[in-house]
Amino acid sequence: MSNETPDVILIISIGTLLFLLLAGFITLLLVLYKQRYKAHQQQLITVQEVYQRELLQSQLEIQNQTLQQVANDLHDNIGQLLTVVIMRLNALEDEVVEPDHQQSVQQTRDLVRTIIADVRTLSKTLDHDTVRRFGLIPSLTLELERIQRIGHINTQFTTLGEPYSLSEQMETVLLRMTQESLNNALKHAKAKNLHIIANFKAEDTFMLAIIDDGRGFNVQEATSRSLNESGAGLSNLYRRAEMLGGICTILSQPDAGTRVEIRVPRS
Repeated sequence: MSNETPDVILIISIGTLLFLLLAGFITLLLVLYKQRYKAHQQQLITVQEVYQRELLQSQLEIQNQTLQQVANDLHDNIGQLLTVVIMRLNALEDEVVEPDHQQSVQQTRDLVRTIIADVRTLSKTLDHDTVRRFGLIPSLTLELERIQRIGHINTQFTTLGEPYSLSEQMETVLLRMTQESLNNALKHAKAKNLHIIANFKAEDTFMLAIIDDGRGFNVQEATSRSLNESGAGLSNLYRRAEMLGGICTILSQPDAGTRVEIRVPRS
């Protein structure tokens, strides 16, 4: 009996050791599986993010190409036709004798000249090359000047801190986001005052705010609409800001105006 006890203890010890080794092996497999699964999920997320950025980049390139074509048509075709109208009005003024008719011709000519100036300004704001040549701040100033000439709308542009250049792509996207926000304020909010703030004070972050005193809206309700409904453009603002590595915040309430705030990294 005394000879069997050590054997039993040895068998139990070996069995316990094997069990612990097996348990440790299974635990290791589970840990490795979780790590690989987590890495796989992260890879899928990264692939999805890259796909979304590339898709948005393609959309922006298509938009820039379309706006570039519109800008060229406005400048080359519409501008030339309006110039011909001015020449015809000059000739007509020489032929008209009655003062009242001459005054009407002069007023019409002044109106056409105003239209020519607006068309030229609009073509510049649509032209992608304008941002590359002059930068974001002059492009935004040009956009507000164009809106100001429409009448019945007051515009204001405030620059905080010392301005610096961002990347060409970033400035182009910021200009398009601003144009979309301003268009929403003019088309839907029926705003009377528009204010743009460009804040360069932070060392690592640039902030751009587009503020209007229009009707305002429910942000949550607008962003939950389907793609074929109005309001889906807000999602584009969020996505474009994310593509730039920043964030877009929209603050609005009914009858309280709207503030679109875009923050992007400086580099």
